[in-house]
Amino acid sequence: MAPCSRRARLLLPQACTSSPFSVALCILVALIFTPCLAIAGPVQASVWIDVSREDGVKFDGYHLSRKAEGMGVVTTASREIVTAAHVVWQADAITITDAKGAKFRARVLCIDKTVDVALLRVDGRLENFATIRARPAVMGEPVGVVERSQSDEPPRIVSGVIGAARWTSHGVPVPLIFSGIKGAKGMSGGGLFDATGELLGIVIRIDSSVGYLSAVPITELCTRFSRCAGKDGVAGRQCPHGRRRGTSPDQGRSN
Repeated sequence: MAPCSRRARLLLPQACTSSPFSVALCILVALIFTPCLAIAGPVQASVWIDVSREDGVKFDGYHLSRKAEGMGVVTTASREIVTAAHVVWQADAITITDAKGAKFRARVLCIDKTVDVALLRVDGRLENFATIRARPAVMGEPVGVVERSQSDEPPRIVSGVIGAARWTSHGVPVPLIFSGIKGAKGMSGGGLFDATGELLGIVIRIDSSVGYLSAVPITELCTRFSRCAGKDGVAGRQCPHGRRRGTSPDQGRSN
């Protein structure tokens, strides 16, 4: 469980320190009335993304739909979401929906087109975030992704086994994780989770012939954006390599 909001401490009057009973009572009151952010499982930490953009937008030569959908994962307690860059590329409006159906507006903080990843900031409060796994993926280990075929259906975990931990994909300069899981439209930007529910990577490719999902390792994203779960002040930091919000190595505008 992540630390509660600072408001919890504001709810504790000086009388709370007078006796063990009053301390326990005040803590209970604070927990009841102060929402806390929590480390969550894959479904709770996942979000669904709807975007709108102008006609004619391209990403790496591919035409992007004016209305599109994808997924993302809440990765910090400060309302940040990671997703695939092509999901939100040059989006005019971004709407986030969590597993409970709550909707939030979001904006792009950082975007790196070279590895197809983006970092979003939600204009609201998200209750749950994923645990980032520091250890690299291992070929043959079980993994899972979150899938929801229809918007009115509950999300579910689809499982598979990593086929390659250093998969080469055309146009991506870093090795990807080949998941061994077949994906579907709208799953780009979602998380690849290990058997314990920790976040291993972000889905950025769906194989055009057989439909298997490939993910960029989350450690690569953390390195590029210098952000990992639990760090302070992430919203105010500069994007990697001097790039600020809305820029990329080879294109000056992202949203």
